[in-house]
Amino acid sequence: MLVAGACAILMGLSGRELSSEMDLFQIMFCRNLIALSFTIFALLCTGLEGVRTRFIKRHVFRNLVHFSATYLWFLGIISIPMAAVFALEFPTPLWTAILAVLWLKEPLNSSRIFGVLIGFLGILVILRPGIAVIHPAAFAVIASAIGLSVAYVITKSVVHEDSAWTILFWMNLIQLPLSLGLSLQNWVWPSEALIPWVLGIGIAGFGLHLAISQAMTHADASVVVPFDFLRLPLITVVAWFMYQESPDMFVFIGAGVIVFGNAIILRGETSKKTLKDSSPGEM
Repeated sequence: MLVAGACAILMGLSGRELSSEMDLFQIMFCRNLIALSFTIFALLCTGLEGVRTRFIKRHVFRNLVHFSATYLWFLGIISIPMAAVFALEFPTPLWTAILAVLWLKEPLNSSRIFGVLIGFLGILVILRPGIAVIHPAAFAVIASAIGLSVAYVITKSVVHEDSAWTILFWMNLIQLPLSLGLSLQNWVWPSEALIPWVLGIGIAGFGLHLAISQAMTHADASVVVPFDFLRLPLITVVAWFMYQESPDMFVFIGAGVIVFGNAIILRGETSKKTLKDSSPGEM
């Protein structure tokens, strides 16, 4: 998860640097092209069986949503302070908990209800409606988090058969022509100075999803997710160093409230899993 956090920061920095010359869709095309190349190389080494899936329609829908969410995320990256973008991402597990109830028919328990309400309060602390002027890009980031939650729920419905490599392959294969088609009208070749950032965004896009998948394989979500919250202090330092973006205490306070809401949900899910594992019928 520490690697995933580093990749997320690298992707944000690369996107902002590349946006000085390139359209957002072209930036996404570069990410998909390089990530797909890495994925195909890995599959050639491990076996092409990894591209097979019975859920092609779900993968198509998932990636249409994920593509839109990624675009909105990059829109936030180039429009508002990066720390605010990363903080507004934190409610993604909360939205996922809601969607899992609606989509996967998972039970709506008290921990989920309370956790979501606490998380929503954290969003209000960050945005401060009625007190501060809310940038439209902040709503784009919130919509991005909801879109990513939809993608996570769909992933949860196929992960019992499809491997992380399968999901990664179809993600980039489906999104590649989408990003290419939408970028052709405003296509520009990046300057030599931006080539490292082009490589950076592709490597980061590949590493982010692979690292999260590996983390989830080796540990429960209750162990994995808290490490993801280290993104905020790290991006705050990086953004201050590179872009002179001063830390906003309301962002940190709101993020802390959201983390608390996530912790309530994770604790409830962990308790439920423990009870299930210890029941006589499951032994």
